[in-house]
Amino acid sequence: MIVTRKIGSLFRGKTTPFQIYAACLLGALLGFIPSFGHSPALTVLWVFLLLILNANLFLAGIVALLSKLVLLLAMPLIFLVGRFLLEGPLQGIFKLLINAPITAYSGLDYYSVAGGQFLAVVFGLVLAFLIKRSIASYRKKMLAVSKEPNRLNKYSEKGYVKVLKFLFLGSGRGKKSYEELLAVKWGNPFRIWGVAVVVVLTAVLIFGFSKLSEPLITSLAKSNLETANGATVDLEGVNLGLTDGKLEVLGLAMADAQNLDTDLFTSKRIVADIDTTDLLRKRFSIDNLVIEDATSGQARETPGEQIGPQPKEDSGLELPDFDDLDSVLENAEVWKERLAQAKRWLEEMTGGEEEETLTWKQQLDSKIRSLGHANVKADFLTEGSPTVWIRNIEALGIKTAFLDGAMIDLNAKDISTHPSLSGKAPTLSIVSDNGVLDAKLSLAGASGTGANDLKLLLSKVDVDSLGSKIKSDGEPPISGGTMDIDLSGVIGTAVNDLVAQVTFSGSKARIGGKPVDLNGVTLPLAIRGPLDSPGVKLESKALEKILVSAGKQKLLDEASKKLGLEGDDADAAGKLLEGIFKKKD
Repeated sequence: MIVTRKIGSLFRGKTTPFQIYAACLLGALLGFIPSFGHSPALTVLWVFLLLILNANLFLAGIVALLSKLVLLLAMPLIFLVGRFLLEGPLQGIFKLLINAPITAYSGLDYYSVAGGQFLAVVFGLVLAFLIKRSIASYRKKMLAVSKEPNRLNKYSEKGYVKVLKFLFLGSGRGKKSYEELLAVKWGNPFRIWGVAVVVVLTAVLIFGFSKLSEPLITSLAKSNLETANGATVDLEGVNLGLTDGKLEVLGLAMADAQNLDTDLFTSKRIVADIDTTDLLRKRFSIDNLVIEDATSGQARETPGEQIGPQPKEDSGLELPDFDDLDSVLENAEVWKERLAQAKRWLEEMTGGEEEETLTWKQQLDSKIRSLGHANVKADFLTEGSPTVWIRNIEALGIKTAFLDGAMIDLNAKDISTHPSLSGKAPTLSIVSDNGVLDAKLSLAGASGTGANDLKLLLSKVDVDSLGSKIKSDGEPPISGGTMDIDLSGVIGTAVNDLVAQVTFSGSKARIGGKPVDLNGVTLPLAIRGPLDSPGVKLESKALEKILVSAGKQKLLDEASKKLGLEGDDADAAGKLLEGIFKKKD
């Protein structure tokens, strides 16, 4: 019984004005933080202060729960307050805190955190004033009735009086009279055992960081990767060695968001050299990242799950001379989903800085729809260097189920969250060992050093496999042989201007029910519009050449038939007519 009374006294305290205000303020500040991941520094700070200061812990817990409920219900309002703080006259102060050591982990670049902490102060002060006033009123009432013993005994037997005494005064008011309690203004501001606990916890955090960091970093990495990937990400562990500047990622498997039964990418081990001096500023600077034993397109043992909202269709730009994917490909929806995923990745790599056609409010609304109010950040306040900057990525011999099982070499440079701050264009190169694929991507537009440029070479692509997916009265319009695709031009999330030179070898086209020889013919295709909903156009001159060729073939066939020519005679007549056509052309 004595032990329980001691524990109860620690939580109930003596409810001095200081205890009430400290409990309400710290409880509200904690409750208005969306999660530990949003603001680890502020969460630790408020918990430590709650332990050190002689606040009423029971009251602080009640206020924290109430504040969390208000946070969930009033998130749109909190977001607007955050916008005023981060984009208004106080922007300079927040920018300083966001980019400074230690305070960079406060999460004040989240609109929900900045707005939430401001409203927490208001909410906590108002609530503390009301509670203090109620307790003072109760004590004045008890002081008045205490002068009349019969009235005091009768009043003390009331249920709500007993509850208030239990919560705020303990099993009695102690040796102090109500008159003495009313005279107390602040009381002892510090809790001795709380100071001891904070010292112990700080020592554990400092000396035991290597053990505590692994599950924390693994959880954060898994969450961020799943958000970017849009599907389940399996991760065995992440080891961070601060002394030698090494980061090791083990057992990474990213489920394919469009085919949850397969893995888009897996790697048994990823090793990175990191710059530990940037960690205090929440900057993850990686000099070299090597990916070992990587695969792509392999079947998963357990199907993945969709993370976040499904990609939404975008009407895109008005391009009346272009055919959309629905009118070209039978499996257009699959292609749209793939392109939508590519668009999300491109936005991640470029920091979303390409959508210049959208107003700032439209960009925010788009982020809110995809991420939710709580997860939208004011990335434009980040200064000095990117929050994540990988200077070199190397993955050799990636095993893939695509391209006839070819091995792929991947190299990337200067991949970052804020390319404009690095001043270097992110680049990506993918080459297959069988010579079928050679792709190079430069995102100079994101860094402000030029335009985003894409060069893609696909060699010896099977025409029949592609032709079977193209609509043309239920029959493939092209068949036989192979084709080489040379794609180049400007690429972006909102606007693209690409030209694909498609050269056929041993292929035939079906035009007007007649076969047309495409051997050696090169068709230029223009691709424009949003990345996830592009328009496709066949250049008119190239199309005219095919139609003329079709007309010649038809005339040759009819002439040979009427003249009754077959075999060598038909070939001789064909050559004669071809010579006539060439002169006419």
